Amino acid sequence: MGQTGQDRQGVEVVKYYYVMCQKGSVVHRAYVQLDPESADILHDALEENYDMCQVCDVKRSEVDPELVI
Repeated sequence: MGQTGQDRQGVEVVKYYYVMCQKGSVVHRAYVQLDPESADILHDALEENYDMCQVCDVKRSEVDPELVI
C-alpha cells in the first residue's frame, strides 16, 4: 500500500478497500472505507489471526454495496 494517507493539502485520504480473510473453510468478505495507514494496520491484524487475508484498495465503482461495513 505504501501511501501517506494525506493528499497534497494535508487532507486525510479515505479510500474503499476490499477485505477478505479465511480461516479453515470460513471466508469473510467486506468493503470498508479507511485511510491507507489504517488499511495497513488492519492487514497486519488479520494476518496474525487468519490463514489467509487480503486488503486492497478498489475503485468506488467496484464496491458491492451489499458488502459495505
